[in-house]
Amino acid sequence: MLRMIDLTLGFGDAPVLTKTNAIVEAGQRLLICGEAGSGKTTLLSAAAGLIPRLIPVAEFSGDVELEGRPVSSLTKRELFDTIGFVSQNIEDQLWDICVEDIIAFPLENRGVARNVIRGRLAELIAEFQLEALCGRRVLTLSGGERRMVAVAAAIASNPSILVMDEPTTGLDPAARLRLSSILRKASDSVSTLLLSEQDPSALLAVIDSIALLRNGSLSPAMPVKAALSKNDAWIEAGVLPPMRSRPSRRTVAVNRPLLTVSGLTTRLSRSQGQPVLKGVNFDIREGEVVALIGRNGAGKTTLFKSVLGLAKTAAGSVLLDGVEASGWTVAARARKIAYIPQNMRHILFNMSVLGEVIFAVTSTSATSDDPAVIARANAALEHYGLSALAEANPFALSVRQQALLGLACADAAGAPVAIIDEPLLGRDIKGRHMLERFISSMQASGRAVMLISHDMELVDDLATRLMVLDDGAIAFDGNPEDGWKSSAFRALGWQAPYDTTAWSMA
Repeated sequence: MLRMIDLTLGFGDAPVLTKTNAIVEAGQRLLICGEAGSGKTTLLSAAAGLIPRLIPVAEFSGDVELEGRPVSSLTKRELFDTIGFVSQNIEDQLWDICVEDIIAFPLENRGVARNVIRGRLAELIAEFQLEALCGRRVLTLSGGERRMVAVAAAIASNPSILVMDEPTTGLDPAARLRLSSILRKASDSVSTLLLSEQDPSALLAVIDSIALLRNGSLSPAMPVKAALSKNDAWIEAGVLPPMRSRPSRRTVAVNRPLLTVSGLTTRLSRSQGQPVLKGVNFDIREGEVVALIGRNGAGKTTLFKSVLGLAKTAAGSVLLDGVEASGWTVAARARKIAYIPQNMRHILFNMSVLGEVIFAVTSTSATSDDPAVIARANAALEHYGLSALAEANPFALSVRQQALLGLACADAAGAPVAIIDEPLLGRDIKGRHMLERFISSMQASGRAVMLISHDMELVDDLATRLMVLDDGAIAFDGNPEDGWKSSAFRALGWQAPYDTTAWSMA
């Protein structure tokens, strides 16, 4: 059905893909796995016809054929009627309109009758359990909620092929299972799937084959069970093996509090009076790595935005280094709390990588004549392997490089606490090494990290303490071993990390 033949793609320097070949047969459900920056997004964008039609590239050779026809020969209508696409950066596909309009748009664009659209919309809202989001503008949703809306829109018109780039990013474990169930149900009308992920566990019930992308080349597709057992192949592809054993746990000496939150209460708006957070209390102490987990929409984003001063609070206090911060500006809080978002593009704004780090150090300017500031910034870049990119434009970096830049900025800034929101370096071997380097640097200097993630293995590997946010309050606060056994975690209905029952689906 879909063939990529000797595909070579590049954006300027070395090719991202080199004479890559892949065949996706009708009805096949192929998952492509590889490290960050391996070319998964580029490959899927070419398969969906976005490259080079909508996304220009400096180098393109080879062929991409859909049902025996070159993709380049298809009209836009033929292409979009056949292939549904969900980007890793879903913000690129969303507008600031209500949830129902986003989902209905592909059908309206095809001139589908209104009564059919209403029926399909009701069906998708029920399947994706989006009832509570109806009427809300998409950009007010959490990252996981936005992704579910984008996926619903992609399958609304029942395309023949569904191409999804890292579809589980930002989804909590229950939402991942729900997505898997929905994709299984959709197999009658959307039988052919081409997906990319670093971790295959959430999609085992959906896929029938796995191919590994390494050094710009794609391996032959393998049956799922055979692929899962090849630990060496995963390591060569730069990804932590899915069936690896649990590493030893970190220990930490608990010292003085760096961040104390007391009675924090917030509301969505005056018209939506139900509190999002209901008297939240916790502190984070020197040397700790505190993981915050909870369902999509539980209030994790609201919590850290409130701590950063980016969201209004109805009640409560925030102490930074023992000082009440309620009257502080956002900039003043930023000098005490470094923030590393999942999508670094949201906070990048300087013209060079070095400028971003200098700004993190100075909080005022991306340039400096102070030798100490420049040395500190360059040392941070070297520490995270970015020295060669010091003069590069931050927006020209890969997703992994931008994530590493976030670590470099947070480390160089010297803020006592760093908040990391859904790091994309969790299963990438090189990225994980840098994430662990960052955490070690923070702990060694008496600082602390708050880690917000839906990757329970990542949490179990790195966290010294676990907090579960549910129904607007901290339902559990303690060590991870006790957390996985707690009633608060069981109430989420999620699988505990390193539970091998998931592999029985393969």
